[in-house]
Amino acid sequence: MLRNALKIALAISSFATGAAAGAADAYFAPEPAMSSGAPYSAVIATQSSTVFSDGNRIIRNNTVHLYRDGQGRTRIERAAQPSDGDDAQAGLITINDPVSGQRYLLYPKLKRALILPLRAPATRAKSSDQGFDAPFALLGFGMGIGATAVTESSSSETSLGHKLIQGLNATGTRMIRTIPSGALGNEKPIIGTMERWFSPDLGVPIQITQKSSIGGDVSLTLEQLIRAEPDPALFATPADYTRQDLLVPTAAVQ
Repeated sequence: MLRNALKIALAISSFATGAAAGAADAYFAPEPAMSSGAPYSAVIATQSSTVFSDGNRIIRNNTVHLYRDGQGRTRIERAAQPSDGDDAQAGLITINDPVSGQRYLLYPKLKRALILPLRAPATRAKSSDQGFDAPFALLGFGMGIGATAVTESSSSETSLGHKLIQGLNATGTRMIRTIPSGALGNEKPIIGTMERWFSPDLGVPIQITQKSSIGGDVSLTLEQLIRAEPDPALFATPADYTRQDLLVPTAAVQ
């Protein structure tokens, strides 16, 4: 039972970091850097659009609420909708607390809290790299199976310089990645182009647009930004939640 619980916790933790390939909302919901002295709250709005040869379209919208307090604690609230048919994960909330060294996974529908050790900052992906650690040519299509860095034949990255977006200094990057013919059963190469504007101050992207040669578009916009201290209660486990401490070895979650 304990082994199964640990496996579930690790899988949940992986999902909570936005590592679910092929899902626009998960991929474009990076966790903000746990930086102290720069509190804020904001909403990330994402949209993925797929156009088919008969003119039909599939459009998916999602929102993620982000919070960070002056101590560097972060809270990520994902939309209250099932993921991969798992209704229990609807509305998953992740709290990273560098003060206590713990990571909380809150399940509002179940009123349950899983507590895991927080990975050390040195072992976490750099905030500026989030969103570029997996192929994105099929993003938004739900066709991520088999798409890995190995399937790409080439990639290129170009700096777009700096500009102000919503009063924030942002650094822009354009990346083009190619999945070659035959890698996924595709007859022609698949090319994905992403333009990304990243805020070093907030530690998250504030604008992203991504287009695929097979007809998919994905966009991200940071909205409703408030540069103030969030409510401290947002970083605590609700009193009516059942807590389950999972003492996963540190090496297992790094």
